[in-house]
Amino acid sequence: MLGFSSASEQIAMKVLVTFAVEAEFAPWRMLRSFKSIRINKEHWSKGVDVCEAQIGQCTVWVFLTGIGIKCFDFGAACCLEDAGLDVVLSSGLAGSLKPEIGPGEVVASRRVGTLRDASGLPMTPEILDCAERRGARLIDLLLTSDHIIETQEEKTRLAVFGEGVDMESFHVARQFSGDNIPVAVVRAISDGNDEDLPVNFEKCLTPQGHIKVAPLLREVIARPKKVPELIRFSLQSRNASRKLTSFLDGLIESLTPGSLRRKDTEVSAI
Repeated sequence: MLGFSSASEQIAMKVLVTFAVEAEFAPWRMLRSFKSIRINKEHWSKGVDVCEAQIGQCTVWVFLTGIGIKCFDFGAACCLEDAGLDVVLSSGLAGSLKPEIGPGEVVASRRVGTLRDASGLPMTPEILDCAERRGARLIDLLLTSDHIIETQEEKTRLAVFGEGVDMESFHVARQFSGDNIPVAVVRAISDGNDEDLPVNFEKCLTPQGHIKVAPLLREVIARPKKVPELIRFSLQSRNASRKLTSFLDGLIESLTPGSLRRKDTEVSAI
């Protein structure tokens, strides 16, 4: 149950923001003076490495999960929870499954599910309200896939179930949503529903998002006509990351314990 006393309004909140890879986080790192630290060293896990910055009333911790995590690292999750998390945001880039949602748009999802279970986990309404007020498009369902969705054909099949797709958010949400911690998914769209990805990124990227040079060169040599598409996709992704940075920074700066208080809690207190 969410609820904060008026005396807690000025208490700094601890906000965890997850990205898959450094490239998604890089524009924010350039905007804010993030410092690399190890928090909660006395924990049985020996602590967890994060990047930290102060934004408004929030201490922000950024944690990189890697691409396509199957579950959130248990030791890191326990360590972060025990450090006193107040909000968790799964963020980064996502693909669109609907024509009305284009590259560069910031979306916040009411639910996050998987390709096997599209019923999904509900996200915290108060954060969604804050995100919508700041200009995010609310979508009903973001799907978390166990592989990179590369073709327009596959996006069309998935569009029956959801509006967007990524590879990490469900696992982040599942880890924290049962622990009475407000959780939300806020992502920017890197590729439209009608776009094939220009190369096979399963072959060309490490889980940390680093380029595998030899496989990428083989892809380019085999399909040289894809080079302009690769450049376009790269520019779209950078633009989406910059827009996401601006949005997240403003969203987190606006967060206070009061902004996360449930409306029914406020009513019952009158």
